[in-house]
Amino acid sequence: MSVPPIVKATLQAAVINAGSNVLAQSIKAYRSDIPFELDPQALIQFTTCAIITTPLNYIWQNNLEAAFPGTRPRDAAPKHEIKPGRSDTETSKPALNVTNTVTKIVIDQTIGGTWNTVLFLLTMGLLRGEHHELVFAQIRQEFWPIIIAGLKLWPFVSVLNFTVVPVDQRLLVASIFGVAWAVYLSLISG
Repeated sequence: MSVPPIVKATLQAAVINAGSNVLAQSIKAYRSDIPFELDPQALIQFTTCAIITTPLNYIWQNNLEAAFPGTRPRDAAPKHEIKPGRSDTETSKPALNVTNTVTKIVIDQTIGGTWNTVLFLLTMGLLRGEHHELVFAQIRQEFWPIIIAGLKLWPFVSVLNFTVVPVDQRLLVASIFGVAWAVYLSLISG
């Protein structure tokens, strides 16, 4: 019996986020010059956040690809994009749909980045049992610093994912880059 892709992506993200949180906790201990002692509550909260948010990201990525397919059949490409003298296998490969790819990158970095940031801050606040007023205050306070920090990593990941990575592997690639991001989020989220 095979595991549904959404479950596989969620399990991968949970494991990667758990490892990232442990790494972040050890970095905090090192910076504070104190012995490392695992905070299981923070580990559980951060891992649970991944379990909650990953299925939503999976659906987001699939819907984005369905709305703006990244490739088109080579024979649908404009004639000037097809190079003469190419073999049948080269001309039968799907061509990158540049317009759709750029559209996906822009949508993913604006709308996707916004709701992912808010969703992370909201989920973490609720998992900590914080009052909703405090959670909303944290969202207002931390939203822009996270968005600005994310612009140093996520546009590159989006370009890579939408141009070279097959659709079914995109969340895994994002999760791998997400190790550094999750360490950052763990460090800022306490």
